[in-house]
Amino acid sequence: MDGPFVFQVNLGGMIDILSNHLYSSPEVFLRELLQNAVDAVSERRKHEPKYRDGTIAIRLVPGEQLSFTDTGSGLTDAEIHRFLAVIGQSSKRDLETGRIYEDYIGRFGIGLLSCFMVTDEICIHTRSVKEPDKAWVFRGKPDGTYTIDPLPLEEKPEVGTSVIIRAKKGAEEYFQEDRICDLIRYYGLPIPLPITMQTDGDPYRINERFAAGGTEAESILALGKEIFDTDFMGYIPLESEKGLFSGVAYILPHAVSLHAKAQHRIYLKNMLLTEDGDAILPKWSGFMRCFLNTTKLRPTASRESFYEDELLAEAREELSRCISTYLLGLAERDRALLERIIRVHYMAIKSMAAEDDEFFRTFIQFMRFETNMGELTGRELMARTGAVFYTGDINQFHRTAAIMLAQGQLLVNTCYVYDTPLLEKIQETYGVLELAPLQTEALSDYLTEPQTDAHTEAAALLRTARDMLAQFDCDAQLKIFSPNTMPVFYMLDEDAETLREIRRSQEHSNELFASMLSSFAEEFKDHRATLFLNWSAPLIRRLAALEDAEKVRVCLQILYVQALLTGRFPLQGGEMALLNEDLIRLIEWGVS
Repeated sequence: MDGPFVFQVNLGGMIDILSNHLYSSPEVFLRELLQNAVDAVSERRKHEPKYRDGTIAIRLVPGEQLSFTDTGSGLTDAEIHRFLAVIGQSSKRDLETGRIYEDYIGRFGIGLLSCFMVTDEICIHTRSVKEPDKAWVFRGKPDGTYTIDPLPLEEKPEVGTSVIIRAKKGAEEYFQEDRICDLIRYYGLPIPLPITMQTDGDPYRINERFAAGGTEAESILALGKEIFDTDFMGYIPLESEKGLFSGVAYILPHAVSLHAKAQHRIYLKNMLLTEDGDAILPKWSGFMRCFLNTTKLRPTASRESFYEDELLAEAREELSRCISTYLLGLAERDRALLERIIRVHYMAIKSMAAEDDEFFRTFIQFMRFETNMGELTGRELMARTGAVFYTGDINQFHRTAAIMLAQGQLLVNTCYVYDTPLLEKIQETYGVLELAPLQTEALSDYLTEPQTDAHTEAAALLRTARDMLAQFDCDAQLKIFSPNTMPVFYMLDEDAETLREIRRSQEHSNELFASMLSSFAEEFKDHRATLFLNWSAPLIRRLAALEDAEKVRVCLQILYVQALLTGRFPLQGGEMALLNEDLIRLIEWGVS
């Protein structure tokens, strides 16, 4: 079979791909027209180095027709055939080498086709800077047919290109003045060329920047207010030493979830590329909103994200370093702002400190940790001597905080994300802190045996306690511990806690499931919790001396439930009933 053969391109299929798969919305046709206009001005400046008067003008018949005119280089007859009629060809390439010019925005030569998402015909009037004595009109249709005809010079008096499109049915919303102005500002805010809009009256500029005035900082914050409609607490200048990006990272005045989707404004050569910063910004940057313009990175085909390559990785690393360095410098330049940032965005700062060693070294001194001695900073923790215990179990922290404090032992609550890694990083980096995870069994070291005669005095009290607690899989023991304001302390190991959970589940199960749970409970029946009676507590000594056995039992039952509540243990049905009964008894005794 003879060959080779030429691919037959179905333009209708291409337009379907553009509208339904490549581009996220039909409104991107304005972005494509805008970037082509900017590139045309850049091309003209190559031919006329002194030319600095580039403009973009939009004329609109609302809901009907739009013309998009630039004073760029224009196209010759040959260039129209080469660039407008060949899908995939780009006018931004050097035709001999195929290299894409770095100062151009467009790269794929298919952007103009996006207009077919909103129109049934693309009409182009163009006059080239290379052949200013000729002008041409191009008409293209979605079926792939097009015509090129000479255009009288009086209909195209200036060098440049006008794209004229009429709204097709259903696309009228994209031909409204406010919608177009908002999208032009959105897609091309950093573009330095004046862009004007004209309907019935005189043209007016639609990309005027915010009013200048005040200090540089005030102007930058005013820009952030204009872009993101937020009064930011501060900003971080972003400037690449390698020329990869420039811009500003604005610091939000309120806390945000680390998993919340942040909306940024990230531009490629002054044209909006994406609002999603995941591809280029560090993952801990959620407490910022970035206005960023990149120059050398490669876009994906849809121009809605960056192409993953070494240059992007380099830009990502430099951006992270740029933000970190600036925040680190605030420790010397503006301590009040730094502490405010940490206070508002504590979780994001902790995340950053846990991952970045340099950032950690400066910020750890400002990190705050919950302890049984109150809130302590990283600096205060590093000044500690002796063991520092920690637990990631919030209930265990509250159950044991008072006992540990009474012994002069520091206990850190590390149930919050990143706290344990940060403590370990303090130990590894500075060689301080004798970190030790809190083990329930270790608490027994703080529970000492009373003298022998104490057991004699408390014998009846212990018998009553053990008899009362048996129904709750709990034993009673007499100990001495601090503080003496804590009359009882409830403690159980992992197996005893499992048994307690099984008992609690039995109360809420049907007969069949309760029977199954009973068989599980048998495996743990020898593992019991313990209620320690504090012989150094005046209340326990008074109970031991009390001869009214009924009152002793009621008081012990109340102390048992109090110990559970203090330790944040969920009450079982029988325990709640016990508390209610005992409170009624106290009321009856008081009335009588």
